[in-house]
Amino acid sequence: MRAMPASVYRYIFRYSKARQAVVIALTLMLLPLAPIPLELQRRMLDDAVANKDLDLLVWLGSLYVGALVLSAGLKLAMRVQRELISAKIVHTLRRSVFYCIYTITPPAKIKASAAGEDVVDEGAVVSMLSSEVEKLGGFAGAAISGPLLQIGTLITVLGYMFYIEPLVATIALALYSPQFIIVPIFQARMNQLAAKKALKTRALGNFIVDNAEVELLQQEPPVAFTTLTDTILQIRTKFLMTKNVMKTINNLLIALGPFGVIAYGGYLAINDQIEVGVILAFVSGLERLGGPIRELIGSYSAITDARMRYGILLSSFPSHIDADDPVPLPPMIGAQLD
Repeated sequence: MRAMPASVYRYIFRYSKARQAVVIALTLMLLPLAPIPLELQRRMLDDAVANKDLDLLVWLGSLYVGALVLSAGLKLAMRVQRELISAKIVHTLRRSVFYCIYTITPPAKIKASAAGEDVVDEGAVVSMLSSEVEKLGGFAGAAISGPLLQIGTLITVLGYMFYIEPLVATIALALYSPQFIIVPIFQARMNQLAAKKALKTRALGNFIVDNAEVELLQQEPPVAFTTLTDTILQIRTKFLMTKNVMKTINNLLIALGPFGVIAYGGYLAINDQIEVGVILAFVSGLERLGGPIRELIGSYSAITDARMRYGILLSSFPSHIDADDPVPLPPMIGAQLD
């Protein structure tokens, strides 16, 4: 027997290190491709269109399409590997939950169970085996490669923008920076609400398991049941309000980026200090930054949420002991499903 990993990242890496290495390699191959379409757009306008060079336009256009196709192929391979990682982590987490709750039950609880006592919260176990491990497994696929891709894309695109026109890039960065202060504040509140909701949902499952069916048939919902469902609704409402306020602020800040670039870049273009193609490259660059910024915010939320859920999972285990051997996987491709 060996101890359950103390952190969700250690658990994920224990059971998926080989595939994680493949995903990281694919991610690193993707990063250099991020600024290539921006530079090709600029050259198509400033070099090919401005000089009316059709051959150069066709050549640059071919390179542009080739870069997009290569990027799409790498992203497809990366997504497939991520999904396989998620599937394996869900599978191993279910085995770990069963092992920790039932297989290595402490002797005192075995005696209590033999005496007729209820030593396991079946409702909580059902919640752990279904929604809780599914959410952790969904996070596992992009746990490392997601933030790596997003941060890498931000660095490469911003680096290109600073190389072309540092002052305009600084204005764009200044408009986006407040998000990295606002998000952790809102996310801390959302994590508190998500933890409360997870525990109340377990309690709701325990209520159904602990009450005999004959006591519930043709009866009005008991006070304990309605109290739990009302509480879950209130927590969920607060969570959604907090989440949507955060998203609104973030979207507003992201929308201000192109405005700042077009306004200041337009001023420079009017004064013949930069070419129009530079403005187009910057606007396209900001569009490329908007996606990674949103995804990076989503990754931060997912990381903090996964840590919270894994912590709740560990706190439910009588002993933090995991199985010695990796859990064998059944065939995932070509298997017959009932």
